[in-house]
Amino acid sequence: MTFWPADFNPRDDVVANLDLAEMDTPDGAVRFIIGTDGVFADSNGDEWIGSSLIGASGLKSAINGIAPAGSVSLSFFQDPNAPDLVEQIRDLGLDYIKGRAIRFYTQPIRSQSEYQAPATPPILWLTRIMRTLSVKASGAQDRVITVGFESWAEHRRSARRIMLNTEGHAILTGSANPSLEFMPTTDTQEESLFG
Repeated sequence: MTFWPADFNPRDDVVANLDLAEMDTPDGAVRFIIGTDGVFADSNGDEWIGSSLIGASGLKSAINGIAPAGSVSLSFFQDPNAPDLVEQIRDLGLDYIKGRAIRFYTQPIRSQSEYQAPATPPILWLTRIMRTLSVKASGAQDRVITVGFESWAEHRRSARRIMLNTEGHAILTGSANPSLEFMPTTDTQEESLFG
């Protein structure tokens, strides 16, 4: 099994690769193109709305016991004559998205004509669970709405520790290892090796 669909060779020349994000909500899926303005209809007939004001954080690896999360943000200037988007988001509340999936896709575009009639459907490469919603105001009308999602290693920090002993070996493999009964239990030396 391969990540790429059968009709697409990742070594082929491509004009573009669209980064797509789909958020699951109670009212249905909301689809965005990250970092690019425009509207794109994929080969399934789904419409993706793009904006250079939408950005996604880089996904970091879990190192030293941390499990970094990711986020998707929308930065914008609030039009004073338009309905307040931040208030609309606050009215919906965190429960509107919390615990729901956010999916990231890549859409290869092999030729200029594929912008209007793509031959390959979007390729799913990451699914995470949305956890947080925050709003930041800077100045009179500058706003940032951020949706945070779980890390790919979210459960790492809550993993049960398994001791390296006969019982721990049985948990891991399903059978006990009697030789672990003779494993040293302390690293202190009773006598010096070199006298």
